[in-house]
Amino acid sequence: MKVDLHMGEWMVNMGLVGLYRVFEYGRKNGIISDEYKDSVTAKPWGIELDTDVLPQLPKAYFLYLLEEYGNKYSSIRKAREKINIYIEEIQTQSEFKKKVKELKKLIEENSKNILEYFPNEELENMLKKLREINRYEHIEQLYDCVQIFQNISVNPKVDQKLTFQNIKDQMLRNFLGQTSFLNNSSRKKDFEEVILKDYITPVLQDLQFEYVLENAQSSDKIISFLSNYRNRSEFKKLEKIWRKLDLEQIHSSSKSYLNKCSVFSDHIAFYNFTESIFYPLGISGENINFSWNFKDDSLVPVSSLAKLVLLFAPAGTVTYSKKERINDEILYKDYSAFVQLDSSFQEIIQKNNHFKQLKQNQEPFDSIVSKLLRPLRKEAEYVVEHLFFIEFSSKYKDRKKTHLHYYHLPMYLAHYFKQHADTLDYIKPYDYREQFVQYVLRGADPIHVIYNYLRDCIKNERSTIGPYIAVRERNRILQFKKGVRDMATTDKTDKRVSALFMQGREIRDAIMRSSGSEKKVTSIAYRLLNAAKAGNRKSFMDTLLRIYMSADRPISPIFLNALHERDLDFATVANAFIAGLLANQYKEEQEEVQA
Repeated sequence: MKVDLHMGEWMVNMGLVGLYRVFEYGRKNGIISDEYKDSVTAKPWGIELDTDVLPQLPKAYFLYLLEEYGNKYSSIRKAREKINIYIEEIQTQSEFKKKVKELKKLIEENSKNILEYFPNEELENMLKKLREINRYEHIEQLYDCVQIFQNISVNPKVDQKLTFQNIKDQMLRNFLGQTSFLNNSSRKKDFEEVILKDYITPVLQDLQFEYVLENAQSSDKIISFLSNYRNRSEFKKLEKIWRKLDLEQIHSSSKSYLNKCSVFSDHIAFYNFTESIFYPLGISGENINFSWNFKDDSLVPVSSLAKLVLLFAPAGTVTYSKKERINDEILYKDYSAFVQLDSSFQEIIQKNNHFKQLKQNQEPFDSIVSKLLRPLRKEAEYVVEHLFFIEFSSKYKDRKKTHLHYYHLPMYLAHYFKQHADTLDYIKPYDYREQFVQYVLRGADPIHVIYNYLRDCIKNERSTIGPYIAVRERNRILQFKKGVRDMATTDKTDKRVSALFMQGREIRDAIMRSSGSEKKVTSIAYRLLNAAKAGNRKSFMDTLLRIYMSADRPISPIFLNALHERDLDFATVANAFIAGLLANQYKEEQEEVQA
């Protein structure tokens, strides 16, 4: 049977891309039989699916996830690498005492994980011997224990099982919550069998039921079908309600009793859109505070077909770790991302495959945006206007927490990236560059990134060419947003920003010549930065006047912008000057200012 799966909201498109990727992976690697090679076809509107291929998808999905995420989630591979390092370090008696405890703990933890799925008498005996090793004289016995562990752990089946368990616990659970195959009770069950039973079979049954309901010439045909599948609670319930009704009454009852899927509206929905369907946006069934079709006990209805598509959502994304600064604490958080495009499904696949490749090559976000824009024709402005990135981080263990970011690309930003994306290369370190671009794509002012960037430069004595470039690019973006794109106008504002930087540089030289105190420069920079961040023009100008008076210099008229904001806004004036004030490598900085 062929089914049309039309594009929709971003999580649906994510699932469709994932389904297509898994099918293509299975087809190219001989997992899916040649007779089904045309069973998943990309159309402009979505996917045409031949349901005969569905029983072959679980294995392809399993192997696809292992290939894509095996290196990241293979605890056994990482353990073997660490063990080899420990073995090299404990060659001497002093190092033995320091490291043997950690080595034993590492082997024990991973051996227990192996034994949970693969009982092994040799491994159990090795653990008993390992616990008795505590002196340098036992180093040969330790080597023997390590060798036994390495021999057993290198088994591909062991690595596959433990790696996939980590993928389920650390990745899939953040997409699908505590759904069937992710329950602890299913840890030892065969993944493919569970997917077949809980995802594939319901789709095949529901499509068959829809066909019977629409084409049956008598009520007996419908009741007979429901009787054959009484093991499904939904069908058992319908059989009980419709048993004494005629065909016309059954059709009338189905219209009022059966919900239509909110994702694929042509199909009947026997499920609700809960956390186990798509955890980042799902709703807990225990906390219903709205109704669907005025039914108090009903959440958003979805079909088994929609449930299956969303199962593939993890395969439709690109995942990566991102460094975030929260209250001066640096944390690494895993994110998944997707490119949503108001275009054909084939182009959505192409853009997301390109996005995935760029992210895996650790390209910065601005470079990714620029490269994704290049193939778009100038006349395709509608497409550009409706291109945006979805980035989210869900942690099932941190209940009810999803951080969701939408990065939109309005036309003024598309024009900016096409003209100036390369200049963002000067914003270093990489984290500030990423934050700057992502603030801009969210439609937020990146000024807070610049404040933190400057404070970091003061505290850690970093080069301030990066903050200067960030100040200038922020100002350029503001100009583009106003519709100013001619080179003459942007050159004028660029020169003003550069002049402010050089004013700061010159005042720094004057302070250093008169006092020779780096601490004095730092103190002034902190004071100016605090005033700028608070938006306190008066305090900033008072400090500025004192600096110029102590340096016996006339204050430049360009600072009138700080008061009147005629050509430049206060934040640009203040931060460009502060960046110059902190620049301590005059020749190198001066050359880079011209970039």
